Amino acid sequence: MDRGYITIALRSGDSDYLRMAYCLALSLRLTQSRVNRLCVLVEDAAAVPERYRWAFDHIVELPHGDDSRPDGWRVQNYHQVYAASPYEETATVDADMLFFADVSPWWEVMARKELVAATRVLDYRGQVVSFNPLRAQFYEHGLPDVHNGFLYFKKGPENERLFATMRAFTRDWEATCERFFGRGDVHYSGDCSLVLALRELGLERECQNHDTGGIPMFVHMKTCLQGWPGAQDKDWRKYADHRFSPSLDLTVGGFDIRYPFHYHVRDFVSDELLAAYERAVAGDPPCSSPPASPPGSIAR
Repeated sequence: MDRGYITIALRSGDSDYLRMAYCLALSLRLTQSRVNRLCVLVEDAAAVPERYRWAFDHIVELPHGDDSRPDGWRVQNYHQVYAASPYEETATVDADMLFFADVSPWWEVMARKELVAATRVLDYRGQVVSFNPLRAQFYEHGLPDVHNGFLYFKKGPENERLFATMRAFTRDWEATCERFFGRGDVHYSGDCSLVLALRELGLERECQNHDTGGIPMFVHMKTCLQGWPGAQDKDWRKYADHRFSPSLDLTVGGFDIRYPFHYHVRDFVSDELLAAYERAVAGDPPCSSPPASPPGSIAR
């Protein structure tokens, strides 16, 4: 089967997701023994810098036009990954992620299903996050705690209907929210549109990974998920140090990161870190350990 990853890399404000996607592609090449290809979904393929192009297996433009809202947040385009993917089996990942261990064996496990979403996210210690304060409405309405940050799907009629339903819900979000939540002002997210489409089509149980040993899963570095009492700043680096080894292994707060890592803060990939990845993929010896450069002092 033809397999690969896909990510969306649309600029949002000052956040350069294409740069993040490039580093993601390098981390896949560096760590994955089998499935290491990344398709990137962009607005204008011709505008992708030559420095980045070689690292992407495919560069695909939005197949259904831009569904972004006027506030500039671009997540409304998530439903387009199905039409954009060139693969028979696809895993969607966020552009602001890095891989530090080989998860190639996951693909054989995920392939038992037509669709499987991450239902477990981990904190930096590797512990399963049991409660997400940002998902109160999910819990209130009995919606499954699934995440599109790592979602596997096969091409086929059922999944084509799922993503078409997501597209319809996205384009009429207020009415969709009135129907499911009784109010029209629910914050849009790709996770939420996915969950509502799953409920609409009766696919909630089928997509959950309880019979795959929790695969897939990832480390989610939103500050509110780390169990730090009183932590308010969105930048987790103010509460835990992080260090890259010369071989580009990562520790956060003294814990080794072994699962796909959603770093979340948009300036995590420094020039030095990106250069270190480029050297590693090229087979050049590392110059030194890339600096962590956490912003500000770490709260103790």
